[in-house]
Amino acid sequence: MSISTTANAAVSELNQGPLRGSGLRRLSLPVACLALALALGAPAALSPIPSHPHPAWLKGWRQKNPIWRGIHLGLSSDQQAHQLLKELPKLAAVGVNVVIAEVDYNFDFQSHPELRPAHYVTKARARELARKARECGIRLIPQLNCLGHQSWGGTTGELLAKHPDFDETPGQFPGNKGIYCRSWCPRNPDVNKVVFALIDELIDAFDADAFHVGMDEVFIIGSKYCPRCRGHDPAKLFAMQVDALHSHIVGQRHLEMLMWGDRFLSAKATGYGKWEASENHTEGAIDLVPKDIILCDWHYNKRADYPSVPYLLGKGFRVWPSGWQPLEAAKAFSAFAHGLRTSENNPRLLGYLCTTWGKVRIPQAAEWPPLVEPLQIWK
Repeated sequence: MSISTTANAAVSELNQGPLRGSGLRRLSLPVACLALALALGAPAALSPIPSHPHPAWLKGWRQKNPIWRGIHLGLSSDQQAHQLLKELPKLAAVGVNVVIAEVDYNFDFQSHPELRPAHYVTKARARELARKARECGIRLIPQLNCLGHQSWGGTTGELLAKHPDFDETPGQFPGNKGIYCRSWCPRNPDVNKVVFALIDELIDAFDADAFHVGMDEVFIIGSKYCPRCRGHDPAKLFAMQVDALHSHIVGQRHLEMLMWGDRFLSAKATGYGKWEASENHTEGAIDLVPKDIILCDWHYNKRADYPSVPYLLGKGFRVWPSGWQPLEAAKAFSAFAHGLRTSENNPRLLGYLCTTWGKVRIPQAAEWPPLVEPLQIWK
């Protein structure tokens, strides 16, 4: 089946009222992902697949690191990048071998300079950071929050501020009052044209071999205010965006794709709250997306068990349990995950990721107890 024929079939299916998916289910998974990406604004022809600039290093890293011991940090300026540059050896010394750097729109974007904020990370500093990370044996993975988290408090993020036509709730909620965070419209045909260009710039600047797309806490999806999405199944809308990102990052760029896993969980079935699991019916998307995505399963409360970990593993995904604070909760989650990996000898349970969310500054990250203590069990 040709690309154009496949894309037309997908577009036809998507335009027939609510997303029934019958046509897409008849397509092979790679072709369906490609069709969705084309329908949502990907280039008409596949770009050349780049080879990673450091394949020998990556192969060696994978051999040396069957366990992933990570930290997730915000990175919004060259000043913070310089701080991380100096902190990397200290992080390596306490066992960290992966750093997720959430850059979002805080980069010197050339494809869409209108999205640059006042302070940002430059390409030169990103390259310097990538080189230092490799020297320290650390895999550096950039992140851009996709779909949800397009605002925070009263501030709308750069994408929707500059392109309000991308908003899932256009013209609604002035000052962002009455909502948690804005979302972009997953059915707007122009969104991915912009987002993919941003992702490509971050991949190239950080010499990345993997990319984190965020996708957590998407509370606004299938909104009644969106002329494209209202009446559609939230699970299929969510899966559509995941598939489009996967087609670009994995299919075209040949990188690994990571994302937060909360929207694939049912709050009712798991007993988690609406933040770490879905109450807006996106959980069905788990059976509609590729299984080679790495799901970062985040939970921040102390519990006797964490049923999402075996559930996501049972669905065939690689799972990276991700804690934060308080310390006792982080240690409990890390210990649960370690015990499960040990008892089941399941390499798809990758290790442990510590998230920080501004509770520790980069120069003190390697000494932060919620990082150091939960990681000790994984050494």
